[in-house]
Amino acid sequence: MSPIGFGPSDVNNPHNLHYTHVPESFWMSKVLIFDFDWIVREVANAKRVMPDHVDIQATLEGLIETFFTLRKFEIRLALTSNLPVEKVIKELSRLQLANDFDCIRCSDEVKNLKPSPDLYIVTMETLGIRPYKAIALETSQAGVDGARAAGIFCVSMEGCPKGDYVLKSFMEKPILHMLEEIDRLKRAQFAG
Repeated sequence: MSPIGFGPSDVNNPHNLHYTHVPESFWMSKVLIFDFDWIVREVANAKRVMPDHVDIQATLEGLIETFFTLRKFEIRLALTSNLPVEKVIKELSRLQLANDFDCIRCSDEVKNLKPSPDLYIVTMETLGIRPYKAIALETSQAGVDGARAAGIFCVSMEGCPKGDYVLKSFMEKPILHMLEEIDRLKRAQFAG
């Protein structure tokens, strides 16, 4: 049993008392695939709204705490970027987020960049998942197109090309509520 009271064996056991308390969204979505620019924009937006260093640190701590919560629900984190891996790792290290991702795939690992689905495909292959198990978080038309071409449900940041779901910020609302809403939308897409 996982620390939060359920795990794969519990979900598959209809006689388990915790079964009815597990949001269905955590059965469908198992990986969040961030575009690198999403993380950069979260930090940049925080700097504009809260210019002192303490609040920036609080924003980073909020991201780390959110990542920790996702891991409790057995949701893995990945990151893709059209930039070279060295540049991405350097910036993530500066933000103390480099170790928070299960998979990082960048421009030097694929032949075709976004809007090609190649970065998404190699990420899913690395993590051993199918597209319906993933959610992409994107900030550009090329990224939205790449995620859709890979068959992945796409969340876009407000002010960017529209994905299947739009957010002002990753921390706009409680992550568990967001995932429940996305799960309902994904299930409706499959049913329709």
